[in-house]
Amino acid sequence: MARVRTDEKRNEIVQIAAELFEKHGYDRCSMAALSERLGGSKATLYGYFSSKEDLLRAVIQCEVASEFDRILQDLHGSSDLRACLIELGTAYHNKRLSSLPVANIRAIVNQPPCSTMGKDFYETIIRPAFESVAKQFELLMDQGRLKRADPWVVLMHWKGLNDWDLFERRLIGAISGPEDVDVEKVATLAADAFLKLYGVEQEPKARKAKAKKKA
Repeated sequence: MARVRTDEKRNEIVQIAAELFEKHGYDRCSMAALSERLGGSKATLYGYFSSKEDLLRAVIQCEVASEFDRILQDLHGSSDLRACLIELGTAYHNKRLSSLPVANIRAIVNQPPCSTMGKDFYETIIRPAFESVAKQFELLMDQGRLKRADPWVVLMHWKGLNDWDLFERRLIGAISGPEDVDVEKVATLAADAFLKLYGVEQEPKARKAKAKKKA
């Protein structure tokens, strides 16, 4: 009888794999250990993922996509673009500096030089995630809320303004997580600098109305 595969079971496997990769490291976790934790056979595990590398890809894909979707939607629903950019930057740091993303990156960079894992992950997971953010910035340009420019360049400027040296410090253990950094301050400075580059000035009528209200 053919085994029935379900999204619920697949998500359970990804969640447990993420926990074990984070706790023990990718290289120390075998498919046998994963199947034992799941309470099933290796055949069941391989029914969902053809290899441990395939499973790691699913873990990273889930981890990358989980937080930004909601915040990116808020960029268009809120009248306060600066506040949304600060929230986006704060979420970016809280996610990027947490233990699971660091464990995942370490798993990738520890592969031998002949491995294509890093290239594959960048092209199939990391870049598409960045491209989705770039598209959101382009929509803000279409709405007249950001200056018109190459969306990819705009995204990379936003990323660079936020990055500082935080991920490098986290990767080598100089900091232990986002709790060691005032991420909101970093995100605020980045948002203000970003809006100086790409923000759109208020229309004269809007500025007059705002000044009149203050008076």
